[in-house]
Amino acid sequence: MLNLRLPTIETDQFILRPIQVEDAKDMFEYAGDAENLQFVWFPRHSDPESSKKSIEDFFLTRVDRGIPEAYCVVIKPEMKMIGTVDVHTVRFGDVGEIGYIINKRYWNRGIVSEAVQILISVMFHHCGFSRIEIQHNAENIGSGRVIEKAGFIKEGTYRKRKYEPELGHRSDYHFYAINLDDKIVEERYSKEHYENTIRTKIRP
Repeated sequence: MLNLRLPTIETDQFILRPIQVEDAKDMFEYAGDAENLQFVWFPRHSDPESSKKSIEDFFLTRVDRGIPEAYCVVIKPEMKMIGTVDVHTVRFGDVGEIGYIINKRYWNRGIVSEAVQILISVMFHHCGFSRIEIQHNAENIGSGRVIEKAGFIKEGTYRKRKYEPELGHRSDYHFYAINLDDKIVEERYSKEHYENTIRTKIRP
């Protein structure tokens, strides 16, 4: 059985903690911005109240639906919530799919890469997943770099999978995964690594 409650983790750059209703204002800053949403699958938020409703209906119901709590990224020293990185879908009881979004003001600072790699360790060794999956629009080159840097193994391409209103056409999606027994886990995401590196960053 999966452990669905997540620890708070602090790094030099940011804090990962479960999202809260109080994060709605910061969420709206990116979820109401068309550029930020170019490659995501949820509709643009119209006001902070719609962000609050999203948190209440989509994020805070995760545990009841058998999905781990969603991490938000709180940047230091501002202590501002700038995005989410989480497993949003669980399949077959022990397979999780990751998604993420970060406020465009904080792009190209290595924040997503670091957060995704921490999340992988937490999902394997705290939550108990056996396989972690991820996908991205083939035109979203930056997201592809994050995924490859994390060590995900490309397994294929969904051709013309989804119509993208912002792009005006159907887009291909590349999909990737890491299995718990893959060599990359032994090299970078081992139980020993989690205990010695990630657990030391857990905060009350």
